[in-house]
Amino acid sequence: MKKILVLFLFLTGISYSQTKKDILIGNWQATDKSGVKNKMVFSNDGFVSMSINGEFIDGKNFVVKGGKNDGQKGTLKYEIDESTIPIKMDIIASSLEKGKAVEKGRLLAIVDFINNDEIKINLSLNQTRATEFNETNEDSTVLLQRDK
Repeated sequence: MKKILVLFLFLTGISYSQTKKDILIGNWQATDKSGVKNKMVFSNDGFVSMSINGEFIDGKNFVVKGGKNDGQKGTLKYEIDESTIPIKMDIIASSLEKGKAVEKGRLLAIVDFINNDEIKINLSLNQTRATEFNETNEDSTVLLQRDK
């Protein structure tokens, strides 16, 4: 009887284990070092939406405003690599050309899952992914808190 109970508990635990991507999915309040608040939304189909300086960018369908790509439609997707410590994340900007997504660039990030409702992300703006969270990169680190 004990063996059956142990097996049941083991199988139940496996079926309810969450991946980091599962935890990431949802709506988040992002706060940077200076206290500026923005929003990030991670969807289960790999898209990320966010507000930057009060403007909301829909990751599934946004239109570039200004610059050489003015008016061009695009997408923002995310990928995470849970096999690394810290966890790696890429935010991938693509343009929609003839109905297909064409990658235009990536933001390289590292992620620390503090708990299921708080995440720390360091986003690189210079195409060099940080290898750890520290004082030298705290300006590019944001704290995400789950919207409830």
